[in-house]
Amino acid sequence: MKKLCLAVLLLCGVTAPAFAERLHFDHRLYPPLKAVFDNNRNEMISYDNSNPKYVIDRIAIKGKSVSDWTEALDIIVRAPSRDVQTADDWFAEIKAKTGKACASQFEVIAKEEGSITFSRRSTNCGADKVQSALYRIVKGKKSLFLLNAINRADMDEQTQQQWMALLNSARLEN
Repeated sequence: MKKLCLAVLLLCGVTAPAFAERLHFDHRLYPPLKAVFDNNRNEMISYDNSNPKYVIDRIAIKGKSVSDWTEALDIIVRAPSRDVQTADDWFAEIKAKTGKACASQFEVIAKEEGSITFSRRSTNCGADKVQSALYRIVKGKKSLFLLNAINRADMDEQTQQQWMALLNSARLEN
């Protein structure tokens, strides 16, 4: 049942009862993500809506489970806060929090009104830490959305291109 719920969220958009907007994206653009759903790998999916102001999905792409992974996708929906109102604000928050935990280099890939796409590379952080990541943050009218492809190793060029196609497919609908 958990897998079915998350699959519906991915196919129909990411939303929560507290959020009227939905983020749609084409999960088929990253074949290993599609395979997780096609193979009914329930142990690879977690959904946490215990705080309706900050809903988090994690889909482990490579690994044994959602708690033991080497590549994953995070989908986060949050209500704006006093300190985080825009995509740029959330980007700044991510940079500040990540920098404290592990030295990282960030690069803005694309920036449009209400959204930002960026990458992160971390080095010498340990094998259990994220080494490379691609993010897309989209600001809606009442919520902020984040898609975050994370990997505990470097991403090769083909993997990066496929993730970028998925991130670029993200769009808001009411």
